[in-house]
Amino acid sequence: MSTPRALVPETNNPLGESADRGFTLPASYYTDQAIYELEKENIFYRSWQYVCHESNLTNPGDYATKQIADENIFVIRDDNGTLRGFYNVCRHRAHQLLQGRGNSGRIVCPYHAWAYSRSGELTFARNSELVTDFDAQQFCLRAVNIENFLGFIFVNLSETVEPLNSLAADLYTDIREKIPYIDQLSLKEPSVFGGNGIRAGWKVVVDNYLECYHCANAHLDFSDIIDMNCYQMDTFGLWSRQIGTKTKPQNSAYPFSSTDQQQDAVFWYLWPNTTLFSLPGTPNLSVMSIDPMDADYSIFAGDIFGLDNYELNDSRINYVNVILGPEDQRLCESVQLGLRSRSYNQGRFIVNSKHLGTAEHAVHQFHMHVFEALESSSQ
Repeated sequence: MSTPRALVPETNNPLGESADRGFTLPASYYTDQAIYELEKENIFYRSWQYVCHESNLTNPGDYATKQIADENIFVIRDDNGTLRGFYNVCRHRAHQLLQGRGNSGRIVCPYHAWAYSRSGELTFARNSELVTDFDAQQFCLRAVNIENFLGFIFVNLSETVEPLNSLAADLYTDIREKIPYIDQLSLKEPSVFGGNGIRAGWKVVVDNYLECYHCANAHLDFSDIIDMNCYQMDTFGLWSRQIGTKTKPQNSAYPFSSTDQQQDAVFWYLWPNTTLFSLPGTPNLSVMSIDPMDADYSIFAGDIFGLDNYELNDSRINYVNVILGPEDQRLCESVQLGLRSRSYNQGRFIVNSKHLGTAEHAVHQFHMHVFEALESSSQ
């Protein structure tokens, strides 16, 4: 991989191959609408995006929708039990077909009642028999790539894709190793981290998720759960992991038992915007995506999974929703404002050779991926 050129000629501060010598992405990468437009095409429409868990799609007709930048997608189980993914757009006059999650027999457009089978064929268009040379085969729903990764359903809008299970085979292995009960998990409740929306761009939110350099100062209760001297961060091809293997059952965030199955705190990140994390206590896993709504607005939402003994609204979930989420939301929104200051352009990464979880190696890795994805548009 070649060393990126200087991003801003007047400052000549490159990202660099090495985090200990590199500079962060320039502020314009977070505020420029033109950059965001490139990100839609070069990142979000070419990457694997989390939709839901397979348990959401058990029966024929079960479906779930997903917003990916300006595109809306749905996945559905057809009459033969096959999972399929489609653009959520009627081929007649472009009305959206389905909302949220649920079950649908025929897929009927709310506008003019064009109807589609669960496998995407146009089955009814009123008065189409009166139209010369009308060919229903020309108006089947547009399909998208779909993949099951550890029971989680992802879609990819690109015409040519490498399977996620190949791209992230080592992540697959790592999650199975650290969450041995993953096949027994089922959906317990949806989650929106930090409220209904964050007034900060998706990259600001990813940056914040990828490091705990800020935790001792900004997350006092979180830092009381984990011995930060044992908190480790590692980067891999398209993913990274933060893990705390020494945790405290009695802490100021929420109590848990020393006999609970989940004792580690583990936070995975998968390029470009998927997060998976498990907190100490009864078995649990949250899978959430940081979805862009605009250059300076995003939603951090997904699902919480547990075993049969999972308790809704327990103290752990209350801590995440009421304390940790809002803390991170305030941090991200302040950074987004600061990125528009004429006084700021680029910063430095705080890293160390031991890859402690309080360092910013994973942020550097993320910035490199963003830079390379956007640079490909100019080649």
